Amino acid sequence: MSMDVFDCGVVLFESQEDEEDLRVECVVTPEGALEILQESDGPITRWCFEESPHRIEAVVEPMGLEALMGYFHVDEPWQLPAILRLEYTGYDCFSRIRALLRRLVVPYAVYEAPIAR
Repeated sequence: MSMDVFDCGVVLFESQEDEEDLRVECVVTPEGALEILQESDGPITRWCFEESPHRIEAVVEPMGLEALMGYFHVDEPWQLPAILRLEYTGYDCFSRIRALLRRLVVPYAVYEAPIAR
């Protein structure tokens, strides 16, 4: 799945080192869902996943955002990407955000192409 960053979206992390690119984006969609997309591209990605670029997306549906908004003390879903950008940066921000969602018992879905072996 490809994600465009809307007005209420942010880049949490971006790196282009040694032929390997990594980008993590976060957005609240017009429908009110929180989407976090990690995309990697390069020879290491191709070796690990047998595809490049490789995308993995985590989606929290609108009904699941209340606990996350309470945790960060924000009133509107569109504020979450900016808050996440303050708290979760670095190459591992995608996995750290998913760990937070699990800790807060916020349901989310992960979408990733299966590895073709």
